[in-house]
Parts: sequence; structure tokens; C-alpha cells
Amino acid sequence: MSAIQLLRENNLPFLSSGSWPELHRSKYSHNHIEGFNSLIQYLVRLRREGTIDDGDFNELVKMASAAFVEAEISSKIDNVLGSKALNDQLLKF
Repeated sequence: MSAIQLLRENNLPFLSSGSWPELHRSKYSHNHIEGFNSLIQYLVRLRREGTIDDGDFNELVKMASAAFVEAEISSKIDNVLGSKALNDQLLKF
């Protein structure tokens, strides 16, 4: 099984979907950054060991980066919308 396939199926040995915090937890962003850093370190190790080639490495880094940015932006949007909804509810009283 290729590394790209493992990433798409979330079967990497150091990441489990159950270990990722939910979006509304206060430590989400920090944990997300730590997870991203761990993933990049793992990919670099695989590349140095020759387990994956340059093409796979580049594609995996792009995929990881895109997922990281998407999750960070989604989290920020959720926080803004949640704050707006709360403010709207408070202003009704």
C-alpha cells in the first residue's frame, strides 16, 4: 500500500481519527499544529529512508498542507459564526 493511499485512508501509524480533538475544543488549533508537524516529520523520515520517492513526498506534503489550511480556516469561521450567533441571541433579550 502506498503512502498516499495510507494518508487518504487515515491509516498512518501515528495519527488516529479518534485522537483529533473536535473543532470547538480550546486546544484544537495547538493540537492540529502539533499533528501537522508530526506528519511532516514522518514524511521527511520516509523520504530520507527511501520509502517514498520525491513525487509521492511532494504530493503528500501538498495534501497535508491543504488539509491543515482547510481545517484552520474552517475552525476560525466556525468560531466567528458561533460568536455571531451567540451575540444575536443575547441581543434579542
